[in-house]
Amino acid sequence: MSGLSLIRALDGSDMNETARILEISPEEVSSRDGEDRVALHYAAETADAETFKRILELDPSLIDCQDHNGYTPLLIAAMSGNTSAAEILLERGAQINHIDKDKHSPVHWAVVCGQFDTLALLLRKGANVNASDNQGAQPLHYATISEDIPQERNEAILHILLKNGASVNGKDIDERTPILWAASNGNTEAMMSLIQAGGDRYAIDRDQLNALHCAASHGHEHMLELLIESCDKSIIDATDRNGDTPLFYAVTLGHFECARLLLLSGANANHQVSCTRLCFAIIWL
Repeated sequence: MSGLSLIRALDGSDMNETARILEISPEEVSSRDGEDRVALHYAAETADAETFKRILELDPSLIDCQDHNGYTPLLIAAMSGNTSAAEILLERGAQINHIDKDKHSPVHWAVVCGQFDTLALLLRKGANVNASDNQGAQPLHYATISEDIPQERNEAILHILLKNGASVNGKDIDERTPILWAASNGNTEAMMSLIQAGGDRYAIDRDQLNALHCAASHGHEHMLELLIESCDKSIIDATDRNGDTPLFYAVTLGHFECARLLLLSGANANHQVSCTRLCFAIIWL
């Protein structure tokens, strides 16, 4: 495709070639590719501060331009952790709370991608810490998911969100709080931090599932142990809107270590006839 040499150079992180093209074809900063992105989008991911500033200055009107996903350069800087690019954009007036087509904000993306430094910058500049996406989930909900992020960084992200006013009991469209997300994800460190920050450990979602239901249904034994130790014992036999207990989910979904833990903690094996016999088998394993 003609006119996209600059984009290709930036996409390949070739700053020498980028500088050469900017000298001979500066008009390419306004060219769009098949994803409706301009050079500034790619620069937000790969460029150093000097190169990024040079591209932005060639056409400042592109500061908040969107690609076909609704991503602006600031959103991409948040995803990639290009803090210097994000700072330049914010200094030049970029929309700090712009949302993409799924209503994800720069704060959402910095959290999801584990970009602590960029997140800290956004929060210092006044970004909305409690923006909700199209599922009603706020950044703190996503901070309970730590699969691809080092645990220490994940904890730092969660703590800086709480320090900056994140709603510890905020609810998504299914009325699930960060504590319920943490229980489902088995993130015990996040759970302890949320409880310490005032999170409601007895919260239920629209199906009346509590944290024990969530942990048991996903097989998170250590999470169950933490919750049993920190909650009133009456929660062990709490029922959802279908009358099902955490033990029912543990048994029917094959999470037998969780079932054993619940039984040893006093769960009623006779609550539901369908799993009573199996419960007695589990307790003697």
